[in-house]
Amino acid sequence: MTTTTGTTLEGNRMTTHARAPRAFLTLATALALVASPAAVASAAAVPVAATTVSTTAAPTALPGAVVTAKKKAAPRYQTKVRTVVYTKASGSKKRATIPADYTVKAVSAKKKNSRIQVVYKGKRGWVKASKISRVSSSTKLGKMSWAGSAKKNIKRWCKGVPVKVNKVDRNYASAWSDGSRELIELSRVAFGEKLDPNHPLAVATQYHECGHILQYRAYGYDFVALRKAMDKVYPKGEHPGIEHMADCISDVMGAKRYGSLGQGRTYYAGYGGDCSKKQLKAAKRIIAGKRL
Repeated sequence: MTTTTGTTLEGNRMTTHARAPRAFLTLATALALVASPAAVASAAAVPVAATTVSTTAAPTALPGAVVTAKKKAAPRYQTKVRTVVYTKASGSKKRATIPADYTVKAVSAKKKNSRIQVVYKGKRGWVKASKISRVSSSTKLGKMSWAGSAKKNIKRWCKGVPVKVNKVDRNYASAWSDGSRELIELSRVAFGEKLDPNHPLAVATQYHECGHILQYRAYGYDFVALRKAMDKVYPKGEHPGIEHMADCISDVMGAKRYGSLGQGRTYYAGYGGDCSKKQLKAAKRIIAGKRL
C-alpha cells in the first residue's frame, strides 16, 4: 500500500502529513454447478476407486544457490582521555599511548581482566575498558577534529551550537538578537603554539564561550539587560561583568583556569580573578536558564 502526501505552509512553519489512499474491495462471485437428476443417478451406479492424495511435496534444490552470512562489523571504541595501550591483557608493559577522542577498532567486545583488545596504528594491544566508550561502527577511525573535541566538551550545556576553529588566537561567542543563530569560535593556538583541544586551558576557554551562550539564552538575547545584570553582580570591576561572569560559569562547569603549560610555564585564563560565593551562585542560576 502506498500513501500520498500533502504540505501545509503556515507562516514560517511547514508541515508534511500523510494521507492513506482510497481502498477498493473486490468481491469474487462463486458459480454453483447444478447437475441434472439423471446425471446424479448415473454417477451413483459407477463404483469409485479409492484415491490417495499426498500433500507433502519433495524438496526441490535450487541449483547454484549459495547462502552467505553477513559479516558482523568489528566494534569501535573512542578514548575518553589519553589511554595507555598494553602489550598483554595483564601486566604493565606499555606499547603506546592513544590520545583522547581517538576512535579505534576492537578485535572483539569481550573483556579480559577489565581490558579490551584493540588495533592502534596497525598493532594489537590492550586498553582499560574504563578509558574508552563504544561508538557506532560508522564512526571514522582516528583522531576527532579539533572542533569535534570542543563540541564534545561543551555538549552538556551548549549542545548543537556550531563551533568554528581559527589559528589567530581569537575566541568569542555570538548570537543573533532574535535567537535564530548562535556561534562559538575558538583558537587552536595559545602563546604561538598549537593547543590540544583537551588541554585544561583549551577546555577553560571552551567553557567560557559556552557560558556566554548561556547568558544570551537566560536573558532572551536582550543584550542590554544582560550587561546591566552582569555588571550589577560584578560592580566596579576591572573588566566587564559579562566577561567575569562567564569565568564564574566556567568554574561551575569544572574549568581549571590556572595551570601549567610545561617547560616551567604557567597560564591563567579569565577576567577579574576568582569568583565570590555570590557570583558562583549567580553563575548556577544562569546555567539553569534563570535571570539574576
